Amino acid sequence: MFRGTLVYGVLLGFAAVACAQAGVIGVNFTGGGAQLAATDQPGVVAGANWNNETGGSGSNLALNDSTGAATTALLQYSAAGPYAGFTGTSTGNAATNAMYLGGLFGDNTRSEVNISVTNIPYASYEVLVYASADTTAENTLSISNNVVTFYYSGNGTFDNAATSLLLTTSTDPNSPTVGPGQYQLFSGLSGSTFTLTTGGSVNDVLSNNVFGLEIVDTS
Repeated sequence: MFRGTLVYGVLLGFAAVACAQAGVIGVNFTGGGAQLAATDQPGVVAGANWNNETGGSGSNLALNDSTGAATTALLQYSAAGPYAGFTGTSTGNAATNAMYLGGLFGDNTRSEVNISVTNIPYASYEVLVYASADTTAENTLSISNNVVTFYYSGNGTFDNAATSLLLTTSTDPNSPTVGPGQYQLFSGLSGSTFTLTTGGSVNDVLSNNVFGLEIVDTS
């Protein structure tokens, strides 16, 4: 079982272990595009059987873990809309690249991306969020769990310029983590519910995009 955060910080787009674990719940926001297969293991922590969500909103959606078993966790989310035409990343993990092809987007005149998961079955856990700016715009974006807020921005290139995933480390809005293909790690979590909200989205620019997330049991 994973403990601490160092292992996530040094991995760049590849699975952390070779076998799937029951203590991993993955969610792929497809944007209505291609779904991940049951055997795919995208992202930073290995885990198959990702939950594919196709629309721009959903409520009380039951989630399975990486073994395919049902859990008590329920997903709620909303956004300005879904989108399936992102560029994807160019890492060595084809499933990761596919995950970044579709997702949710925010808009400051309609809605930011809002996500919550309730009835989480783990006493302690970490959440990895795959959010990035697939655009040439370089405005500062954010994602927050109401305790920690991470800030990031693009560097003028699309996500397909990313040959590895970049961990967002900045909590300073004046000095965001810069680059394509970013993800965020919220560690040391407990309680049965967590929420996520994006910020900084721009009207009619697909700038703040959430492609997926993983909940990892650390208890």
